[in-house]
Amino acid sequence: MVAAPEFSRLLEVGTITPDRERREKVEATAEECAALARRFDLRSLSGLKGNLTILRISEGKLIRVRGDMEADVVQSCVVSLQDVPARIQIPFDTSFTEDGEEVFDADMEFDLELEEDPHEVMYNGIIDMGELVAQYLSLELDPYPRAPGVSLAAQLAETGTAPKNRPFQVLQGLKSEKDE
Repeated sequence: MVAAPEFSRLLEVGTITPDRERREKVEATAEECAALARRFDLRSLSGLKGNLTILRISEGKLIRVRGDMEADVVQSCVVSLQDVPARIQIPFDTSFTEDGEEVFDADMEFDLELEEDPHEVMYNGIIDMGELVAQYLSLELDPYPRAPGVSLAAQLAETGTAPKNRPFQVLQGLKSEKDE
């Protein structure tokens, strides 16, 4: 069973008029921000919102979603565990298709140098705009946040301890005097 997204704003594709832009604003509540903070292992998340422009392209079953999202996040420093606040603001552009077979052909080759990613597949004619914004937020989070001025070497020098787990130290004990 798949858990429901913490921040969900469903949009029925059938309500989108072809060749006419539709604008949507999505904003997470405090409860949704708290749930997303747990999901993304953040100390806090606030002000998550997205401004989206949706366009159904008439020559096919393609939905283009362009927009921008913003949020205030606080992560934990990987060295000192101090709070690392950040403001995230990014634009994004993605496309969805109703026909997954057309997009995900087994013989299809992907060129990683292309600017455009392959289209996402929507299911049951619904796109979750809240989850889309949440996924773009997750892509922008710093995987190794560090507080300003904090470094691992400085922490080790300050405490006067060297790392205890050095994987190649075991190999040193296996060398015989003849090997040296």
